[in-house]
Amino acid sequence: MITGADDTNVFDRLCAGLAVGCSLHCLQAFWLLSVAPALAGETAHRVMALCVVVPGVPAMVLGWRRHRSGRIWIWVLPGWSLLLLARFGTAPGLGEIFETFLTAGGCALIWVAHQLNRTLAYWHHRS
Repeated sequence: MITGADDTNVFDRLCAGLAVGCSLHCLQAFWLLSVAPALAGETAHRVMALCVVVPGVPAMVLGWRRHRSGRIWIWVLPGWSLLLLARFGTAPGLGEIFETFLTAGGCALIWVAHQLNRTLAYWHHRS
């Protein structure tokens, strides 16, 4: 049953899930460091960030082409920027906690954007 979101855009569901997974990983980072040290490397974090952003681009474009609402870009562009800044652009002295907040905040914005994208596409299709 569809409850207000467009379930035809699989990319939106995938990317929203990836954004949540990324946030959970960041919030559980200290616990994960002891369980799976390989998930704590900088390269692994950069790959995870790209796994959130890269499939998110076609997801946003596909939804936007349906509903043509620019509201999604207000959420997703800052989200992508914060996530990529945290993983690729922060100064070394700012610390893990700052990067964690940037990443979690960016992922939260990305999640909102994907949910909004799905909902707008659904209601546009119904109108």
